[in-house]
Amino acid sequence: MAESSQFSFTVPACEPGSTLQVKATDGVTLKIPLPENVLPGDELYMAKGAEGKWGILKAIRGTPTPATAAAPASAPAWRSAEAMAAECASPEAVTVRLDTTKGPILIKVVPSWSPIGAERFLKLVDDGYFQDISIYRAINSGLLQFGVVKDTDERSKRYDPLPDDVLAGIPYAEGVVGFAAAGPGTRKSTICIMKADFRTQLGKGALGTKSTETPFGMVCPESMATMHSIHCYGDIPQCGGKGPCPGKLAALGNDYIRSEFPLCDFVTGACRA
Repeated sequence: MAESSQFSFTVPACEPGSTLQVKATDGVTLKIPLPENVLPGDELYMAKGAEGKWGILKAIRGTPTPATAAAPASAPAWRSAEAMAAECASPEAVTVRLDTTKGPILIKVVPSWSPIGAERFLKLVDDGYFQDISIYRAINSGLLQFGVVKDTDERSKRYDPLPDDVLAGIPYAEGVVGFAAAGPGTRKSTICIMKADFRTQLGKGALGTKSTETPFGMVCPESMATMHSIHCYGDIPQCGGKGPCPGKLAALGNDYIRSEFPLCDFVTGACRA
């Protein structure tokens, strides 16, 4: 019987950006670097191309594996909602107005939560980076993601990847803002806003350990309705969705978004408020 040219497996409990060793149906042991935002519990589908090489076909969002979902002895000491609200109202916090095609979204940036990440986000704001930026990844009960520009846009090469911050116990709760990353030391200019609570999947680990998953701010309560009104096409194709492809966006720019995803919302500007 001919061997199968496709197979799938459930991503085990592992750190973000890990490289997994998985045996394919032809007996070859594959080394698979996890793509951006593929999480434990997701189903990863592999396919063999015409040249005989295996590659990722798609990923389907799953649920956290038991080892990831429950570890009482090492559960993170999450900051309470009350403490986070107090820190967002403290003199340390910086208010940023993110203008979108659905209206303004106010964000409180708290530098002590993620000093390196907060500094970069505020620099992006001050530099005028967030002009005509598509919110290309928008998932109901999931997240919003934006920041990718065309490869030929001078902004794409303006910023170096950031070293990771350390975990400070800030949960990925609804409205929390952080960077998207493809692994350690890869945060750059792509931003995520949580539309639901993801603390069982993101930002876990011992306090003080380095991580890409360190939120730097939170959407203000009065802007939550606007944040939730952003049009959702669903997840990116790399994660099994039918939304815009970030690779095509980087190659073709916003013309790709406007022609194939006309309802996609945009960030039109940002400034300190």
